Amino acid sequence: MNKKIYITTSIPYVNADPHIGFALESVQTDCVARYQRLIGNQVFFVTGTDENSLKNVLSAEKVGVPVKDLVDKNSKRFQDLKKALNLSFDDFIRTTQLRHTEGAQKIWQNASEDIYKNIYQGLYCVGCEDFYKEEDLIDGLCPVHKTKPEIVQEENYFFKLTDYQKKLEDIYQNQKIEIYPENRKGDVLNFLKSGLWDFSISRSQARAHNWGIPVPNDPSQVIYVWFDALCNYITVLGYAKNSPIYRAWWDDESTEIWHFIGKDITKFHCIYWPAILTSIKARMPNKIVIHGFITAEGQKISKSLGNAVDPFELVNEFGSDVIRYYLLREFSLAQDGDFSRTSLLERYNKELANGIGNLLSRVTTLIEKNGGVIKPEFDFLEKEIVAVWKDYGEAFRDFRTNMAADSFLRLAGVGDAFVNEKQIWKIENKEELNQCLSSLWLVLANLSLLIEPFMPEASRKIKDSLGIKDEGKMEWKGKEFQVKKIAPLFPRI
Repeated sequence: MNKKIYITTSIPYVNADPHIGFALESVQTDCVARYQRLIGNQVFFVTGTDENSLKNVLSAEKVGVPVKDLVDKNSKRFQDLKKALNLSFDDFIRTTQLRHTEGAQKIWQNASEDIYKNIYQGLYCVGCEDFYKEEDLIDGLCPVHKTKPEIVQEENYFFKLTDYQKKLEDIYQNQKIEIYPENRKGDVLNFLKSGLWDFSISRSQARAHNWGIPVPNDPSQVIYVWFDALCNYITVLGYAKNSPIYRAWWDDESTEIWHFIGKDITKFHCIYWPAILTSIKARMPNKIVIHGFITAEGQKISKSLGNAVDPFELVNEFGSDVIRYYLLREFSLAQDGDFSRTSLLERYNKELANGIGNLLSRVTTLIEKNGGVIKPEFDFLEKEIVAVWKDYGEAFRDFRTNMAADSFLRLAGVGDAFVNEKQIWKIENKEELNQCLSSLWLVLANLSLLIEPFMPEASRKIKDSLGIKDEGKMEWKGKEFQVKKIAPLFPRI
């Protein structure tokens, strides 16, 4: 029986253009969504933008434009990633949309028993949109943004997070929410071990610069960005009106829910979000997948640090498939990784141009010389193909896209070695030649499916070259295919 899987990215602030860090998350999530569809599961994949942040307000004021104009312009840039990176998301939520505003206010009302008003003073980092304890700072600075937090005192609404200590400990000790990779679970357990404290979920209209979602029954306050933003995962589905989409993709216990996030927002998604869901009597996500940072010269790439890498420029230079492949191949889920044009070019030339691209060219040339029609009935390399699919599936079960890529690269290597070992260009026996070419065609046909979640356009081109018309099907044996040689799939750079 096929599964239903609801998959989300986090939603980034729109105080500036997208950078390569969010491109990594988008592509990782898209790759997993495409793989799940490839194996026959139903997927609903959403992303969006966080538009009610104070960061967005301050950025608009800095350049002297209305906040709405800035968030409209920059949200459009994030939506443009769909075409640039060939993303397959099904919906895009903006937190300024009415469906979100109504949904967030309904969530607030449904959590009202856990909400109270109090005066608070604390150390606040605008970059993180979060309060810090003194002991959490490094040399008096925010550990993420390296800036000095400001002291803020005001009367706000608070959420009774302290009441959820035991509930959250039970969730993670009994793996009711699974965290990937495993080493990230320690961060959550350590946070719980240090003891929970109630957190602020509103801001005064004055400090929010009159921007944000009004608190129900108290228009002097707006809903604080993290309570507001986390709600997007269900407001996008129509939580406000208990829509059929919400009931099918969240409320239905048979649906699996997977969140993809960056490690710097682990606390909000693994602590705050499950507590809010429990408060409103909604179900939990099943899995939270946490990626590391892309660094540049050892520093986190971020808009606030001014060292962002523009994904649009990279796509214009190399194409979406190449950038997708590099991000999915180069960066391990469990570790931070350093972006480098040198490593991008090395992987492109070695693994794509000299690997998959070269194999396609060699095999289609040999088949064309043998008449151009192939009827794949014999498979010398079936054992190797089966082993690759097994390793590929195991890698995706742990969300290790780099290891999944390693599997299909291995298959390309097997095909190339087979060409050399058999010296196919010298075979004169017609039956033996057909058997060898049949085996190589099947290697490429399998490769066309294996690379589809990574490089959708290259996958399509390989299928076209092999004469495959049925997308995603493996019922190839016994049928005839007209093979044609195409321009180099990955021209050497």
